[in-house]
Amino acid sequence: MITWKGWGIFTIVIPGMIFYFVDVLVKSLGLHSLDERLPMAFSFIVSGIVIWYVGKAFNADSCRVLIDEETGERYRIKHKHSFLYIPMHYWGPIGLGVGLILIIDTIFS
Repeated sequence: MITWKGWGIFTIVIPGMIFYFVDVLVKSLGLHSLDERLPMAFSFIVSGIVIWYVGKAFNADSCRVLIDEETGERYRIKHKHSFLYIPMHYWGPIGLGVGLILIIDTIFS
């Protein structure tokens, strides 16, 4: 089961869009002889960078302050944007790592 909180679903949407645009670009440029792992690696790297910055921006403003009317105490509630219980911006380095592994695999095979 896929679970997310807040805008964490963008962890799937952003790479999907980037994969689609890179695929269209590769086909339109006629680069059919290119190893298919290289465009996929490029997509993972770019989406990792985008997810890192988008996740940082979303999670920076995800704090609400509630005030108890009776006591006047302030409570800070953090609302994290996450995917599979992992904060969204942590998926950025994961995408970078997968992209680098694909590039290394392409070089050594």
